[in-house]
Amino acid sequence: MEWCKRLPRKVAAKVVSAGFGDFLSHLPVADRDRKLPVALAERWWDSTNSFHLPFREMTLTTLDFTCITGVAVGGLPIPWDYNVRKNANYIKEQLGWVPAFTSAGAIRVTDILSFYKDKVIDKNDDVQLAHLTRAFFLYMLGRTLLSNTVETIHLCYLPALEDVDRIGDYNWEGAGMATLYNFISAVSRRLTKNRGGYSFVWEVWAYEILQLSPYKLKQDERDVLPRMWRWRSCNRASRQSPSTVEHFRRAIDIINSENVNWLPFPAMALPSLYLKSKELTATRLLLDGPMGRIYYLGERVIRQVYAGVCAKQSPHRPSDMYSTDTISGNRLHDVLHGLSIASLYPDPPPYATYDEFVRSRLMKPMTSSTLPPSGKECIIHICDQLPRSEATTPSLKHPINYPP
Repeated sequence: MEWCKRLPRKVAAKVVSAGFGDFLSHLPVADRDRKLPVALAERWWDSTNSFHLPFREMTLTTLDFTCITGVAVGGLPIPWDYNVRKNANYIKEQLGWVPAFTSAGAIRVTDILSFYKDKVIDKNDDVQLAHLTRAFFLYMLGRTLLSNTVETIHLCYLPALEDVDRIGDYNWEGAGMATLYNFISAVSRRLTKNRGGYSFVWEVWAYEILQLSPYKLKQDERDVLPRMWRWRSCNRASRQSPSTVEHFRRAIDIINSENVNWLPFPAMALPSLYLKSKELTATRLLLDGPMGRIYYLGERVIRQVYAGVCAKQSPHRPSDMYSTDTISGNRLHDVLHGLSIASLYPDPPPYATYDEFVRSRLMKPMTSSTLPPSGKECIIHICDQLPRSEATTPSLKHPINYPP
């Protein structure tokens, strides 16, 4: 992001203190595998906010997001205010100008850059520097973590940017994860063909954890953080496989637990900034973003949380999975800060392992004591065995082949 390099020293210091220093200094120039997220979206269920792979569920965890981008999840809820657009005086007070709206309360991120392109900033004027700081954050968020398909940013974020010394107190990273979750849910439902948020995260996640990279790298750099820097274009030696939806779909169909990198980010090497995200990985967490609230369910991906330990099957999803905007009071406080997954399991658990869950919950019941012949596929759709209350869960695009 070239504008970042031209910021006055005081403004650049605000960006670093807000926790975006590593993110902006390591934004890679990279060719995008735009077909890979499409193939991933075919495995995404918005009923669990996870990918249903041939061997179990997986998702983008808070630690994955932080290690890939360099920004930590956690902080105060962002004070959205969608009525800001009605107060031109407030907007001018915060930004120093009143930009043109493209829709209700949204402005083009390119208009922000154009306004400051030739504008001379007095580096000793704290008011001008504060205006520039707020404008840069709107531009940066609209280009990366909170980007959308029409390249606009809503001014509802302005209340969180009022005090430029406290911008980093808010959970911008959680909003970025919520944006990724919401957009891939929309793609999986065929409500849109376009992906929003910093969608390069999905590609890096698949490269690092599912090991689906079609590239050979010049330098391995397995210890580099944020990990997205490893996949910059200039570090790619050659493409070793085609970049088509069909290729990635076949690769995902045959993936198994032995192919997965269960410990992609060694705990001993993590900076202190990342530790909060690691803690939140083992929670049920409500992410609050511009498209609405959405759950991260750590209890459904417990093998990721505990680095490959095959644990008991997860409990039922939240009853308010599709009504998160109605959550309030103590319940809202608890899920915004994360409920420990240890508190979510019944005692004793209904199933000891995921394999037992598959046999007892997903397999069609036997009508006799005769087992299928050895090697015979038992092909079903998971939705066939779900209770009526879960009948709206989308079926897999391809059948799952469970062992006989």
